[in-house]
Amino acid sequence: MNNILIVEDNQKINNLISLYCGQEGYSVYSALSAEEGLEIFNNYDIDIVISDLMLPGLSGEEMIKRIRVNSDVHIIILTAKTNIDDKLYGLKIGADDYIVKPFSCDELLLKIKNFLKKRNKNVKNILSFNRGKLLISLKNNIIKVGDTDMELTSNEYRVLLHLASNPFQIFTRDQLLEYCFGNGSDVFDRVIDVYIKNIRKKIKDDIKNPSFIKTIYGLGYKFIGNLDE
Repeated sequence: MNNILIVEDNQKINNLISLYCGQEGYSVYSALSAEEGLEIFNNYDIDIVISDLMLPGLSGEEMIKRIRVNSDVHIIILTAKTNIDDKLYGLKIGADDYIVKPFSCDELLLKIKNFLKKRNKNVKNILSFNRGKLLISLKNNIIKVGDTDMELTSNEYRVLLHLASNPFQIFTRDQLLEYCFGNGSDVFDRVIDVYIKNIRKKIKDDIKNPSFIKTIYGLGYKFIGNLDE
């Protein structure tokens, strides 16, 4: 699931974009200020940032600069600033696209879809770990352990793929719920333990001497498999 952060202080516009993105199946995070946007961005795995420039407190331009220090996330500026110099400056500091208000939600969604489609073409279809001992298909929920195909449930696959896509990073149960299932999920945090148990069984990962998923007691889980070149 792709995560979209909307930073827009106009509540109606924020709600409208959130509604359209949610209807397309995206997981939406919304903020009414740059400060709130940065807090969300620093705590969640965001794929696209859609931001106004004229925000209360910290400006949208300053927020973009701070994001660009450590991230190449796709950023779309959505603003009433129509001056060409404003547009050039926004692109110069790191924005990838610039849309002027009033805008079309259909145009915005098309830009989002085109970016995600292009990005996905550049992503490997198979993730391979530990010299081919574990293969994860990015097109379906089939994984391969050695030469044997193993089928995970859709929820198990989401959890495994998220962990494997962020190796050596510790995730709490709550974070896995948020990243894998979104805000509106009815999945409970302890169910994550069940998913992890089932995944380990299917990928033949020894809990006492793990090769892929390690329990960090008191914190959560992390993926320790080594990605093959």
